[in-house]
Amino acid sequence: MLDTVYVPPARWTEQVTDTTVVCRCEEVTAGAVREAVGELGAGDVRTVKLLTRAGMGWCQGRMCGPAVAGIAGCAESVTRRPFARPVPLGVLARAGRPPEPGEEDGSP
Repeated sequence: MLDTVYVPPARWTEQVTDTTVVCRCEEVTAGAVREAVGELGAGDVRTVKLLTRAGMGWCQGRMCGPAVAGIAGCAESVTRRPFARPVPLGVLARAGRPPEPGEEDGSP
C-alpha cells in the first residue's frame, strides 16, 4: 500500500549521488553498486550483492533491495530467506543428549 502512495519519481536513480548509502546494514554506497555494474560486470542483483555485500546485512535486502536493483538497473530478486528457521520443541528438548536406541537423531 505504501508503495502506491509514495511512488518514487521518474528517473530517481539519477538524483542519487555516488556517496549516498543505499544499504545501511552493510554501509554500501550507490557508487559501489554502480562500480560493480559498470567496471566489474555485474549483470544481476545477486552478482551486485556478492561484489558489494549490499543486501547481506540484518534486513537481508528487505529495506535496500529495491534501491540496489534500481541503481544497478536490474530486476529485483524475489528469493528471500526467512529470518529464522523453525525448530520443533522436541528437537530442542533432546538437544545435548545422545539418541536412545531406535530413536531418530531429531535433526530438522
